[in-house]
Amino acid sequence: MFRPADPGAPVDDDLLAVLSRDSVAAGPDLVATIRAAQDDVVSTELDRVLIVQGGPGTGKTMTALRRVAWLLDEGLLDDAETLVVGPSEAFARFTDDVLTGWGYDRVVHRAVGALLSRTPGVRDEAPHIARLKGESRMVGLLKRAYAQHQSRPAAEVPASIDVGGQTVKLDSMIVRRMIETAVASEAPIGDRRRILRATMAAASKDPRLVLEAADQLADRLWPRFEPARFLRELFGSRKLLAAAAGGEFTDREVASLYRHDDSDLWFDADLPLLDEVDHLTGLEVKGFLHVVVDEAQDLSPMQMRAIARRSRTGSITVVGDIAQSTGLWARDDWHDLEAELPAAIPHEHRELRFGYRIPRQIFDLAAELLPMAAPSVQAPTTVRDGNSEPVITPADVTTRGRLVATAAAEHADRGRSVAVVCPARCRAEVEAALDDEGLPWHPAGDDEPGGAGVALLAPHEAKGLEFDAAVVVEPGYILDDDSRGHRLLYIALTRATGFLHLIGAPEDLPVEYGAAAAPPAAAPLGPTPPGPAPTAAAPAAAGTSAPAGTSASEGSGASVAAEAGASTAGADALLAQREPVTWSPPPRPAEPELEPAVREAIDVVVRSLAETLLGSLTPELWPVALRRLEDLIAPEALP
Repeated sequence: MFRPADPGAPVDDDLLAVLSRDSVAAGPDLVATIRAAQDDVVSTELDRVLIVQGGPGTGKTMTALRRVAWLLDEGLLDDAETLVVGPSEAFARFTDDVLTGWGYDRVVHRAVGALLSRTPGVRDEAPHIARLKGESRMVGLLKRAYAQHQSRPAAEVPASIDVGGQTVKLDSMIVRRMIETAVASEAPIGDRRRILRATMAAASKDPRLVLEAADQLADRLWPRFEPARFLRELFGSRKLLAAAAGGEFTDREVASLYRHDDSDLWFDADLPLLDEVDHLTGLEVKGFLHVVVDEAQDLSPMQMRAIARRSRTGSITVVGDIAQSTGLWARDDWHDLEAELPAAIPHEHRELRFGYRIPRQIFDLAAELLPMAAPSVQAPTTVRDGNSEPVITPADVTTRGRLVATAAAEHADRGRSVAVVCPARCRAEVEAALDDEGLPWHPAGDDEPGGAGVALLAPHEAKGLEFDAAVVVEPGYILDDDSRGHRLLYIALTRATGFLHLIGAPEDLPVEYGAAAAPPAAAPLGPTPPGPAPTAAAPAAAGTSAPAGTSASEGSGASVAAEAGASTAGADALLAQREPVTWSPPPRPAEPELEPAVREAIDVVVRSLAETLLGSLTPELWPVALRRLEDLIAPEALP
């Protein structure tokens, strides 16, 4: 029987520790409530598939790591038998640092790509093909292709085999019966080889000599299987692909899987397929007693299937946030991923309900996007007030870059980690403005600490990262430039643990600011003239800032607690419903009434354009291509 999680277990989050020590700021009842909710997840029984949904700032990563620590302390796991999988190498380094700091230094930490990769390099691929390869249908295709490969006629049985200068004579009739027994078992080729060896050795007076002969015979009958070669041959043959499709794939889908190049580099979506082929052949991968998968909301079913295979017992903890699911595998629930998780043990769903890393003032603004971004997801209850309201600054193209650089410098100069979240269509302008300001900045993926400069991120690159301050540029562009724009904007707005700036066209800011006049030549930063827009309070002295490139639950939180924790209210007041900020995207113009034949003709053209776009460009370039198309066919451009 499992006892409650030990309150003295490793502190899950240093911000929560600060709040627990500051009874004035948080109140002991509130901290106890948050801790009890996390402990309920931490102490879930080991023989479970545990799926944890947690919004921004709920501490889901640290809760998952505390679960690992608790299972180890209970003696239910050995740390060398535990695997933690994350979205990136930086994430893997972070989880390793945390658990090693707690004394668990043998836990294995891997990024998804590193866990599955066996090749020195991986190429990018057309999005619609990568999406197809990630679907669970690929399991059936690979099984059928492998069965066809196994059913190829075996080589003829020789009359004798030479082993180290000695001749081993073979009775072709007896050996043929042994081969038929091995084939009838429907075992993978590797197991067939073992069956043949065992049968021949049992019938011999010299097992050592016969075993060597059996190995040579097996090499002739069933050449050693190479998964990479098998998959390369499959994708390089329209005939093999069509035969393996089994009615589950359209002709167009089969054609999209075909590739004629012989490059040794694989596509990222091929890695789970190679892993699946290994599984079909009976090749065993290193297994673990427990596997943790974080940021799981963006995985493909084939990736999840490969990760789940690493758990020998089926015990897995899956952590993520459906409201932050974007990219090729943007999803609205966990159903398709859960279908790939072990079915032999119970599945449990838990939700982290309290958000304490992101201040209420910031999260209230972001939460207004949830009904459009993820209607099925309930916003966590935010339990911490910050000292600063979001700063909303209208801008036009003449002032936007300078305002962004000024806002970023305001925080970077105080030693805070800063993110500038910027859409592609104004990135060059923002880069130039940061350079003009003399402000060091770095792109996504750099390991520089947040205090050393400014991280300049595309909206999709900001996911999972945490900063003391965030400057979100042109929220309207973020909404319009992606089919999941509401989710990307929600992600962008929830990266800051202390300070948030929104800078963009007045009509794309929250509606109560949309009527603001065009910005002056030098719009002030911080408190604005009297009016409805919230203003920033004078920032407090900076403390230790969270490193850029860490997970949303990972930053140190000390500076955030020092700057914002003192204004945290008691439990009852914090759980009360607040007046929401209303945020609506600009309405689309109504479509004209069209005859059915005209609408059908339009659909044909649009589908053709969509297929060309999907097959030629990556998602971040689609808005650029669409705007270019609009420019080319604008009425004033027509002859």
